[in-house]
Amino acid sequence: MTLARQIQALRKEKGLSQEELGEKLGVARQSVSKWESGATVPELDKLIAMSRLFGVSVGSILGLEETGEPERELTERELEALEAIAGRLTPPEAEPKKRKRWPYALAALVVAAALGALLGRINGLENQIQGLRSNLSDVQNTVSREVGSIGSQVRRILEEQNRVTAGEGYEVTGMDLLNNKVTFALTATPREYREGMRAVFSAVGDFEAVEVPGVLGAGQTFTGSLTCPLTDDITLSVGFVTEESTVTQQLGQEGYLLSGAQLDMRGDLSWTVSYRDGVGSLTRLQAGVWEAGSGWYHDGSEWRELTLEKAELRLWKNDAVVWSEAREELERGLAVEELSIPTEGLEPAPGDRLILSVRYTDTAGRETETFLDGFWITQEKEPKRIDPREETGSAYPWE
Repeated sequence: MTLARQIQALRKEKGLSQEELGEKLGVARQSVSKWESGATVPELDKLIAMSRLFGVSVGSILGLEETGEPERELTERELEALEAIAGRLTPPEAEPKKRKRWPYALAALVVAAALGALLGRINGLENQIQGLRSNLSDVQNTVSREVGSIGSQVRRILEEQNRVTAGEGYEVTGMDLLNNKVTFALTATPREYREGMRAVFSAVGDFEAVEVPGVLGAGQTFTGSLTCPLTDDITLSVGFVTEESTVTQQLGQEGYLLSGAQLDMRGDLSWTVSYRDGVGSLTRLQAGVWEAGSGWYHDGSEWRELTLEKAELRLWKNDAVVWSEAREELERGLAVEELSIPTEGLEPAPGDRLILSVRYTDTAGRETETFLDGFWITQEKEPKRIDPREETGSAYPWE
């Protein structure tokens, strides 16, 4: 499991929102969002704080494991080699002379013992070499970490020297999910203020850039409120404008707002086909639906969890709905398991598709239909499972 997914799993297991985890760690909710989306990684002190908060080791959060390898003993092949040498040094059984066989046997034992000791020394040397290799690897890793740390420090120093702000920040102050909009409150203080200086805040993403003028306030700090389309990749910046030039500073990035404000619905559709006289007919349909992940959104006053208000299961045959049923348990966060769907009158023919979907309204007022699972009838009248979203990538599986 990646570091981002591990942090998200531990947070949810603890029953914390991103904002609550941020408060316990002394960081903004945006920082937690960036950790969980993989855009950034937490500092070491934050990892240590999370290990104490979640009751796990730092290595567990990072997904690291320690392994050990027992010392090597003589293998079966080496033991067989010793026995073979001893056999070759022992004289043949023809015309035995018992009183003269013991010198050969003794010599064989001496050679075998010497060879065993030699193999033991070789094994010892191999273990020492393996230990040296391990130590060398540790040294290389340490050097790499030190070089990486120095490089990071140099980059931070250079970035700090090139910064045009003495302070900056932003936060989400509202999300209009019905119209797919998000509003930010932004602040920026120039490192060197000049009389007549103006500030322009901007948002850039997979939409036309949005700009708003900054309002100069106390401490030569500019503030602004900016509303832009809600997407998963928004970059916020400020530009300080004078008569001579315009200098720009990035304030931050949001890469998880839209995905984080979605419900992840999952489900499956199973079936049974019975054959009589070589003709197949659909005799059973069962559905299962559950919510795999909840979302979060800012309603203008606080961050709220996104849940279901209404939910209806629907069965499509090609481009028409042939069955539907409202399910209140989904609204309570429960799963629908082994729900029987009537098969009378369906009579799918080769080429027909049956698709299970869920149409729901969330707490933000959005109505969404998600296609979950289905199958189509082949020329041999055998059903073949399909994934509507993966097969077509469109809103409707038959388009």
